[in-house]
Amino acid sequence: MIYITGDCHADFTRFNTKIFPEQYEMTKDDYIIICGDFGGVWNRFEENKHEKHWMDWLEDRPFTTLFCEGNHENFDRLYSYPIEKWNGGNVHKIRPSVIHLMRGQVFQLCGKKFFVFGGAKSHDTEGGILDPEAPDFKKKKKELDKEWLPYRVNHISWWKEEMASNEEMEE
Repeated sequence: MIYITGDCHADFTRFNTKIFPEQYEMTKDDYIIICGDFGGVWNRFEENKHEKHWMDWLEDRPFTTLFCEGNHENFDRLYSYPIEKWNGGNVHKIRPSVIHLMRGQVFQLCGKKFFVFGGAKSHDTEGGILDPEAPDFKKKKKELDKEWLPYRVNHISWWKEEMASNEEMEE
């Protein structure tokens, strides 16, 4: 069995048994695929208490959680996991049954082939991408906040990897 959803943004409550009772009949050989904006690997440097709780909670579900990235992922952390081969393609295993499906890969699941190509361009960058190391960072941030202009901060709320690289497109 395969179920597909998207954009969890680290809110995995849709997978509780009251909302998703179908899981009572599922095993680890059944899959939930989250298409973008998983959000479970978000903290800046390492897994925090909140992330640990939810990744362990997903690991304890009877199904396997799969996801491809959206534009709201911490790519520094996500790409720090070792690359493994799984069901025909490259993955990052966050937990044994919480798995990031990497771009440009083809996976075999339940007798079907799935091509995965996650990512998306942030739409909320009218004010730009700020560099937190720039000497005028605080000043620019204050100006943008005052004008209510949306912006992102490099390696904190935005990563260039949100869009596919040439190498990923070649793959």
